[in-house]
Amino acid sequence: MKLPKGASYLVLAGVVGLVATALIHRYITTKTVSVVKPSDQVVVATAEMEPGTAVTGRLISLATWPRELIPANAIRSLDRLEGRVVQTHVSKGEPLLSTKLAPEGTAAGLGGLLKPGLLALTVRIDEVSGVAGFLHPGDLVDVLAELPSPSGGGEHFSKIILQSLRVLSKGQTTDQLGEKKPQVVTTVTLEVTPEQAEVLNLASFQGKIRLALRNQLSPELYVTAGVMTSHLFRGRAAAAAVKEEAPAKPAATAKERRAVELIKGLKRQEAEI
Repeated sequence: MKLPKGASYLVLAGVVGLVATALIHRYITTKTVSVVKPSDQVVVATAEMEPGTAVTGRLISLATWPRELIPANAIRSLDRLEGRVVQTHVSKGEPLLSTKLAPEGTAAGLGGLLKPGLLALTVRIDEVSGVAGFLHPGDLVDVLAELPSPSGGGEHFSKIILQSLRVLSKGQTTDQLGEKKPQVVTTVTLEVTPEQAEVLNLASFQGKIRLALRNQLSPELYVTAGVMTSHLFRGRAAAAAVKEEAPAKPAATAKERRAVELIKGLKRQEAEI
C-alpha cells in the first residue's frame, strides 16, 4: 500500500521523538537517584551541658549520622553513660566525645572539672589582685607573691612563684561560656598540682598574692630573679655613692686685690686698680 505523501516524515519524527524521550528519561533518572552513603548511630546532646554536668537520659539521644562525618572518638552507644560527667561545654546537637568526659566514677560538680592527679585550691582576691574582675573560668593565670625578705631590714621581695594555672571557677561560677562582663568576686578556685598547692597555701598566709592574666596561646614559662625593695631605688643609691666618692673641687681663689693710697690735703683714700 502506498503511503500518503509526507507520511514518511511523520514516522521519522515519531521515531526521533521516542528516542529523545527515552534519552531524557534516562538522564533525569540518573541525576535524581540519590547515592546511599553508609551511616551509623552516634550519641548527641539534646540540650546544652556545662562543665561538671552529670549526663542523664534527658540530655542525650541517638542520632543517625553519615559515617564519614562521625568523629573517631564519638560515643556510639547509650550504655554506661548515665551519671558520667562532662569536663567541657557541650552544645545542643553536638556528638558526645569520650575526650569530653571525666573518668568513670567522677562525681558531678567542681570535682568533675579536675584533671586526674590535680587539686582545686581556692584563694582570696579583691578587685586589684583579681585583675579587676576580668578573670573567668578557663582562663590561665600566673601568681605573684610579695613577702618579707628573709634578710630582714624592712626589705620586701616580689616574684612570680607559679605560672599557667587554670581558673576553675570565680566565686561559685564554673560556666566557661557565661557572660564575659567584668565581675568582682572575693574568691577564685585554681587547678594546681599537690606541690603547687603547698606553695600557694604558704604564700597566701605569709604575704600577699596577686593574679596576672596570661594569654591562652602563650604556654612558655618566664624565668625571673624577682625584685627587692632596695632594687627599686638602686639607681638613686648609686648616684648618691658616686657623688660621695667624687673628690671635692678646690674652692675658687679670691681675686687678688690691688690698690693705691691717695692723699689729698688731710684726707686719705684708697683706689683699686
